[in-house]
Amino acid sequence: MKKLISLLLTVSVILCLAACSGGANNDDTTEGSNDTGVTNPTADALLSDGELKTGMKEKFDQMEYAAYVDLFYNDNGASYEGKTFKKDGTFAVLYDAYSDVTRYYVWGYADNTKCCDYQWEFVMPEGTELPEPGSYIKLQGTMEKNDAALDGYWLKDVSLETTDSFKNAGFDMDMTTMSPTLVRVEIINMLQHKDKFADKTVRVFGRALTDNTIQHPYYNESWNMHFTKTDTVPAIGDYILLEGTYNMNGAGTVINTDKLTVIG
Repeated sequence: MKKLISLLLTVSVILCLAACSGGANNDDTTEGSNDTGVTNPTADALLSDGELKTGMKEKFDQMEYAAYVDLFYNDNGASYEGKTFKKDGTFAVLYDAYSDVTRYYVWGYADNTKCCDYQWEFVMPEGTELPEPGSYIKLQGTMEKNDAALDGYWLKDVSLETTDSFKNAGFDMDMTTMSPTLVRVEIINMLQHKDKFADKTVRVFGRALTDNTIQHPYYNESWNMHFTKTDTVPAIGDYILLEGTYNMNGAGTVINTDKLTVIG
């Protein structure tokens, strides 16, 4: 299962390569270009022109995306091992149910089309106060090849600073604070290890595949999940925000929907 999830991260890069162009690699101990959205530390969703706006500060960086592609897709990890890097972006937490491990990431988008994302796993420093998922963080750490990392590499010996705190919306799993790639990986975990996620409150953004199925917001046949129908019936292709509880029943797994918002 871990190997499958690792492949999913790589597949995400391949999909994005068709839509986004990259830039040069990061230099050691330097940050890439930093084009961030405005900060509004609240988790209440703002809806505009079919785009989910959560109020999170966002990172857009072609150079970071190019470095991510270079390491994971071009198999050029040796050029990064043992080197120190500065990273900044959105903080996300992923529960790897297969390994029963909580993983920590700093992530961003290649550009403001949001079609392509990157995510760097890092080892949370001992004694560090855990930021709220969705907070904007800065960190510095050393790139290490390690089988314990989900995709084979992570940043260790990290110094971490939270620059913009994000207010938790009260969900056990608010997947709007995760990159689309990390959402894909978490959905796979949820489907493969249903009992570990049962009765968790969730919030997830995507497109309506049917009137009771949500899928990846940007790519077809990436992931999908059923949800219980509500009075709000989305049209196929609508962007939707689901809030509810993850349940198991005889028909499989569903999100028992408390609220469905059609974004566009």
